[in-house]
Amino acid sequence: MIWISIGAAILAALALYLASPHQCLWAAAPGRLLRALALPLCAASVLAASHGYGFWCGVFIALSGLMLALVTLPYAHAWSRRRHVG
Repeated sequence: MIWISIGAAILAALALYLASPHQCLWAAAPGRLLRALALPLCAASVLAASHGYGFWCGVFIALSGLMLALVTLPYAHAWSRRRHVG
């Protein structure tokens, strides 16, 4: 269940990142839909982790996956742009 939780947290972070007006990965991203999708994905992540580890441990597992993805996505985008430019 932990991998499902982390996967859902990464998808929630990706939805939040793509809904941001400052991102350049997907210019035609449906921001309102992605913002609305991020919260249920984050809740699903917490529920999946809570099933096996308890509520508060599940919250921390889900939020750790979410924060890791939110930090990693801009760096991954900058790295991919650098590879294509040079």
